[in-house]
Amino acid sequence: MKNLNGRSAAGLMLIGLPVLVMFAACNKTQSSANGSKKLVVYTHQTQLILGDEKKDANGNTYRDPSTAWQKILTEQFTAETGIEVEFVGYGSDSNVIKQLLQVRDPGMDLFSVGFTITNDEYAKYMAPVMPVAEAEALYGKELVAAMPQVDGTLRALNIAKEFGEALTYNENVIKSVGYDEIPATIAEFNAMLQKIKDAGLTPISLHRVENWPMSVLGNVSTYVGGRTDSFVKMLADPEPFSEAYPVGKTIKIYTEWKSKGYFEQEVYPDFGIAMDSVSYGKAGMMLFGSWVVQQIISRVPAGTSPEVIKFDAAPDFGNGRYILVNPAQPYAINAGSRHIEEAKQYLDFLARQPAYLAQIGCIAIHRDVTPIAPAHFALIQGRVERGEVEQIIAAPLTQNSIDNDEILKDANLLADNKWAGLPFDALDITKPNDWTAYNAQIKRQNDLYNQYRQERGVSYTN
Repeated sequence: MKNLNGRSAAGLMLIGLPVLVMFAACNKTQSSANGSKKLVVYTHQTQLILGDEKKDANGNTYRDPSTAWQKILTEQFTAETGIEVEFVGYGSDSNVIKQLLQVRDPGMDLFSVGFTITNDEYAKYMAPVMPVAEAEALYGKELVAAMPQVDGTLRALNIAKEFGEALTYNENVIKSVGYDEIPATIAEFNAMLQKIKDAGLTPISLHRVENWPMSVLGNVSTYVGGRTDSFVKMLADPEPFSEAYPVGKTIKIYTEWKSKGYFEQEVYPDFGIAMDSVSYGKAGMMLFGSWVVQQIISRVPAGTSPEVIKFDAAPDFGNGRYILVNPAQPYAINAGSRHIEEAKQYLDFLARQPAYLAQIGCIAIHRDVTPIAPAHFALIQGRVERGEVEQIIAAPLTQNSIDNDEILKDANLLADNKWAGLPFDALDITKPNDWTAYNAQIKRQNDLYNQYRQERGVSYTN
């Protein structure tokens, strides 16, 4: 799940729930009984309010309340301010949030952004968090530039930063096929994937039963193209879905991995099972943002050191080896909320908790606190310091971003990440050498993109 422009909605994800889960952050569940104010916060990061999913000795899954980090921290917020907080968990169905926003339902004050939201929707349905100039002073100009802005105001606040798409892998798996670390080049990396497959293991867990994992291709295309935000720069590419251009090449790489059997051959019923595959050494890795690392670490079975799970940069796809630095943990305030100031107070409180943010896999960016880096960032950070990997700050949200989204929307390719999912799914795994359907889908997408680009009369501007 990504936010606007294929950029990570940083720290999103993700244990999807089939139903809403309501959870009070403190014992004062009757907000009107004692006269205190209460915030209702919707979150898709249910592990932060219910605890990590773990398994007992009999293999039964349970929630560990001692790891419900946001719920635990929020009790401190309530004690300090008297403002109660009630959490409501939502799963992969973003319609729950959209419906509340569209009617300005005051029953939701604040929500974690776990799905794509357009600038137009931010303008219509979200309350301003603060002026952009104020946000830049508090959180840094480069990162704020990548946050949603409308009329000089911030419409969602990322309270931290994180490394973007990289490899969360099981060290035991790659060592079992002769590797001590992730290879630096794509050719060597592909050779490792083949060896993992030959060993009877899944090289990469994708979780293809849902379409949101395909959104990761937007950020991976930045690595493939070696240029900032290749996804938005589709607007400058004559045939953006062809493999001569970064987005098209990224889709082709993923589909080639599919044709070679490098993704799971079974269907994972939910994302927890997909993560377990890496934790238990049944799969080599996942290629997602750093939000997934802590969840996979928490799932390592008893008797195995959690340190077996590592986080490293993706290989060099031919234009250099990179790591994205993204704003993380995005929250937006419902314009219909009756507690907008309290919602802002809660976000400011969270942003000033470096230990909490490190615990959930992020780095604090508020100017008034000393940031703490999560331990699992050390491997990538070392490569950055040695010059082996170059950092790329998430590209700003610009008119190019809006135009690209609108073209994809016109072509019915933006929603549900169809721009990546349709061609990927076009290849029949039982006919791995038959690319006829794939090529036809790529042509359709290029034709549609160019049709609506011409109709809108827009082009990429530097």
